[in-house]
Amino acid sequence: MVRAGLLSALVIGCLATWGFGQDYFTEAYQNPAMNVEPMPPAYSTAPSASPYAMQMAPQPLSLPNDPTSAPFGPPEILPETVPAPSADQAAGGSSDTPVLADPIQVAEPAPWWMYDMGDWLDFWTGSLELGVTGSEGNSQTLNYQLGVDAKRKTKQTVLDFDLQYYRKSADSIETSHRLFAETRWEWLFADSPWTWYVRQLTEYDEFTAYDVRLTFDTGLGYALIDNETTSFVTRAGAGGSREIGGPDDSWVPEAVFGLEFSHQLSKRQKLSASADYTPDVTNFSDYRLTSKAAWEVLLDEEMNLSLKLSILDRYDSTPNGVKPNDLDYTITLLWKF
Repeated sequence: MVRAGLLSALVIGCLATWGFGQDYFTEAYQNPAMNVEPMPPAYSTAPSASPYAMQMAPQPLSLPNDPTSAPFGPPEILPETVPAPSADQAAGGSSDTPVLADPIQVAEPAPWWMYDMGDWLDFWTGSLELGVTGSEGNSQTLNYQLGVDAKRKTKQTVLDFDLQYYRKSADSIETSHRLFAETRWEWLFADSPWTWYVRQLTEYDEFTAYDVRLTFDTGLGYALIDNETTSFVTRAGAGGSREIGGPDDSWVPEAVFGLEFSHQLSKRQKLSASADYTPDVTNFSDYRLTSKAAWEVLLDEEMNLSLKLSILDRYDSTPNGVKPNDLDYTITLLWKF
């Protein structure tokens, strides 16, 4: 009996305690003034003070390109450019959005009227020659010659300019006064002996039937030999000439056949020669033949000074009352640059 009474009292006490606790926590939830911190729900992911609180297991992250979290389809195309920064970002505020640096500025080519003359002045070589002879006494003579030669050679073109000026006098009477200016522009073909050229020749002679003769022609050239010591080129073309101030100043159609040769005999000596045959295509008995030859000997290597002996022969089958042949031979000092 005693044991049964004690067991009954224990059960009644537990039930009373459980009922009191239920009433206390119910009132605490309904009455904020009691300042009792409510227990977090069992599904909260935040840490709990109670070791018995249930926490939800962490969920895997879902990536944009994860095929398990997105339906099948073409990949998302991201924009190629980044949006411009906002006003706050421009003022110095921070932002997680990256900002591209300014693009590299590429300089535009200068217009043609601002062409750099330094490029044009490159690749030039040439020479300047001067010769003077004279006498005083029973007779007075004075002869002088001035010559300029300039050449600009690149991988694509060769531009050659040659000027020769002669003047002679005897007893203060002028006996010869001539000028020749020749310009030849030649285009080279890569890995080919063929070339294409354009030539212009101006001749002034005070002792001929005309004042000035102009010649224009164009054609093809072929290099038979072209190496470091020897060059041999042939040319053929067509053009025309006009004698201004002469009996007939009309244009005459002409064919042109020429050759040019040069050979470096040694380190200090060089030979050169050329010839041009120009017939009238309407009458091949009317023609001009111009021949030149020169020998150069290096005198001073440091100053690039040479001695030049040259011969120029010009033949014209239609002299119009004067001698058909003119021959000039000179010895000059030649300075190369």
